[in-house]
Amino acid sequence: MLSEIGSNFWIEPNEGKRGKTLDTPSQLFGFEGTDHVWMSTGRSATRLVLQTIEERNPKCKKVALLPPFTCHTVFEPFVASGYEIHTLPMNMDLSIDAENVVRYQARYNADVVLVHRYYGFDTLPGFNQVVQSLQKKGVVVIEDCTQCIYSSFAISEADYVVASIRKWCGVPDGGFAICKEGKLSFKPDKTDEEMVEAKRIASELKYQFLFEGKGDKPSFKAKYREGETLLDNQDDFYAIGELSANIQAELNVEQLKKKRRENYKVLLEGILNLKGINVVFSTLPDDVVPLYFPILVDDREHIQDLLADNDIYAPVVWPKADNCPAIDDVAEIIYKKILCIPIDQRYDVEDMQRIVSEINR
Repeated sequence: MLSEIGSNFWIEPNEGKRGKTLDTPSQLFGFEGTDHVWMSTGRSATRLVLQTIEERNPKCKKVALLPPFTCHTVFEPFVASGYEIHTLPMNMDLSIDAENVVRYQARYNADVVLVHRYYGFDTLPGFNQVVQSLQKKGVVVIEDCTQCIYSSFAISEADYVVASIRKWCGVPDGGFAICKEGKLSFKPDKTDEEMVEAKRIASELKYQFLFEGKGDKPSFKAKYREGETLLDNQDDFYAIGELSANIQAELNVEQLKKKRRENYKVLLEGILNLKGINVVFSTLPDDVVPLYFPILVDDREHIQDLLADNDIYAPVVWPKADNCPAIDDVAEIIYKKILCIPIDQRYDVEDMQRIVSEINR
């Protein structure tokens, strides 16, 4: 059982040094296309896609339809590219109705639609069946698969697929873009070595603190902040760093899937019927590999603080971004109540039972 649960991934001393070669995103995740690029972040992958769209479709209006509940890094490329952004309505179970995608695209006359599914679950029922109708109208469809890259349900036949891999394992950076037809423009060949090095040092310092009793929390947390600041300030396109490519290539994907599903089931059994906690996904379908165990709670900060007092760090994924456009009331409630419990492959059943015990207490 680990003393600390959650927060940043660490990097083990020999991780990323076994000489394996990174496959294409299509080989790794099964997302088909005619061209791809590995990049430093998911947001830069989206920005590259938007520039490719602009180059290919000069008459494409800069009006986009996006999910209302999402990360600031999803909005950011559209804001930076000068898009007028509108958002979809959603349901309290985090699903978005396919017919609303069609309806709202028509309402705002959006030429670009970006969608994503939440926390590894298929929260876009029926969407795969309406993609072609959007494309026939000249709408460009982007699917951000960050949260479902290891789930096995079918994604849509979107024109472009983008994703970040950083939420799933200890890579300092990493994202990709795939296009269904043609070629992607503006592919980078340089890496952001300063940022990768800062994150490498932070991740190794955390490993030493947890497993070797060396150093202290403030040191590795300060280094993580330095790395994140460098990443947030990237103003150019960068390719995925060599260390991240190597770590991803070495990743034990089957263990990742198995552990996350096992951990989710332990939390589900221990938390599902607790008063005051609404488990967002009360079943775990066979084709789902969950990213987190999301719950909705009224007293979120109180629960988050109590868990943190016991070295369990449950993040808010996501807080409402400053660049968030107008959204519906349901999305507002979700932003205020969502809390995500870590279930990743670093942890085992005993760690999950500890979380259950603390939440019950």
